[in-house]
Amino acid sequence: MNNKAQMFPIIVLIGGIIMLVLLVAGMTIGLGVIKTGTDIIFPEISKFGEVTDGVNISESANYVLNPVSTIISNLGLIMGIIYLLGIAGLLTIAFVFRGNQNGWVIAIFVASILLLIITCIAISEFYETFYLAQNDYGGVLRDYSLVSFLIIYSPTIMTIVAFIAGVILFTGNQEGRFV
Repeated sequence: MNNKAQMFPIIVLIGGIIMLVLLVAGMTIGLGVIKTGTDIIFPEISKFGEVTDGVNISESANYVLNPVSTIISNLGLIMGIIYLLGIAGLLTIAFVFRGNQNGWVIAIFVASILLLIITCIAISEFYETFYLAQNDYGGVLRDYSLVSFLIIYSPTIMTIVAFIAGVILFTGNQEGRFV
């Protein structure tokens, strides 16, 4: 019996979910810093006016900075959609590796899920500290409602996803396996 091959689906599934949550939370915090900075810098650049004859910085800034500002404002929604697609992708991985009913693999899976939930709680609490701040940065994070909701409620969401993944992984029959 190849024990390493039986561990691979759990490592991929749980590791992928943890990396997804960490990546999206980190990207959202970084995006909040960028959005806060651009909210301060872009209006100041637009106030420069004409620098030399025929060179108007304000006019050029409107052509360049308005689209960039729109993209930055919509990145929260894009990251929320990527988060949801990542969860769906990881659940499809559970379908690919289903059909393993060994007791020790189920125990490793449950222990991994506990690690996942503890990690999600820590990430959620860390993010919520920034989210509830009564400054410009907290306001920017509150503007990203979808991704903020997904990160703050990630312990609950990941518990449900882990339960579904566990059902998928351990209820398949040996003939219905893809691997």
